[in-house]
Amino acid sequence: MSKNEEDFIENLNLARDITSKFAIAEKIIRTSAKGRKYLDITLADKTGQIDGRMFPDNVDVTHDSIKLGTICRISGRISEFPSGSGRYNMVINVINELSKDDYYINDFVMASESNQDELVEEIRSTIKEMENPELKNILRSFFCNKEFTEQFYNAPAAIVHHHNYIGGLLDHTVGVLKICKTSCEIFPELNKDLLYTGVLLHDLGKMKTYTYGTGPIGISEEGELLDHLYLSCEMVKEKMNELETPEELSNQILHMILSHHGKVSNGWGSPVDPKTPEAMSLHYADNMDAKVKEVLQR
Repeated sequence: MSKNEEDFIENLNLARDITSKFAIAEKIIRTSAKGRKYLDITLADKTGQIDGRMFPDNVDVTHDSIKLGTICRISGRISEFPSGSGRYNMVINVINELSKDDYYINDFVMASESNQDELVEEIRSTIKEMENPELKNILRSFFCNKEFTEQFYNAPAAIVHHHNYIGGLLDHTVGVLKICKTSCEIFPELNKDLLYTGVLLHDLGKMKTYTYGTGPIGISEEGELLDHLYLSCEMVKEKMNELETPEELSNQILHMILSHHGKVSNGWGSPVDPKTPEAMSLHYADNMDAKVKEVLQR
C-alpha cells in the first residue's frame, strides 16, 4: 500500500500527529544539553529526509534494534524547530519494522532528475579532449567498460546529506568536474588533465560502499568496514598496475583520492593532507558541490 500524499516528507510542513511509513537512513546516539541520551534518526522517502528524535528508556538497546535501510511504521509528532525557522522534524514515539508486503518500494527510492545523457557526454568529451595518453588510458579503461558505467551511472553518492539517490554519484562527479574546469580557467597553472582524472576517479569506491536498486539505500559490509576512500584507491591502483602507469603519476592520482576530504585535522576521513595544487582544487570543489547540494536538498 502506498503512502498517503500528505505524509510524504516534502509535505510535512504543519505541526501535527502522524503515523506513516519511512525508511531509516541514519541513526546516532546523542546527548542533550541536559545530559539526557536520545536517538537522532534520519527518516527518508522518495521526496526527501526529515530529522527524527526518540527518547526511549533504554537508548542503546533501541538503537541496536533499529536497522539502517529498513522501512518502518513510525508514530510521532511533527513540529517546527527552531520555532519560526520553517524547518520541521519529528519527535518519535513508536517504530515498528515492516515486512516487504507492507509497503510500496517506489515510495522510498529517490532518483536523479538530471538529464543523464548530458552528464555522460560531459565525461566522455572531457576524456576525449585530454592530451596526456596515460591519463586518458586510465579513464578509458573504466568509462569505456559497459559493466562499470552501468553501475557508476546509477550509484548513489551517499545515504544521507548530499546526492543520496539513484544516479547521485554521476550528478556529484560531473558537478565537481564543472567546478574544477572553472578553477583551471582561473588558475591556468593547474595540470588540468591530472585534475580531471582525479575528479572522475575520486569517488569510485562509492559503487561498492552502498547497496541500492532493490530498496532504500543502505551500506555494504565493505563500505562500513573499509570506507569509500580506501575502496576508490584500491580500484584505481589495481587498474593502474594493469596498465603499468608510471609510479610518479600513480602516486599523484592516489594522493588526490586519499586527500579529497581535506586536512586530516578536519576529521572527515582523509588519511593525508592535500599537498598539491590539484589535490587542493579537488578537495574544495568536492566540498563545495557536496555542501551546496546538501542545503538545496533540505
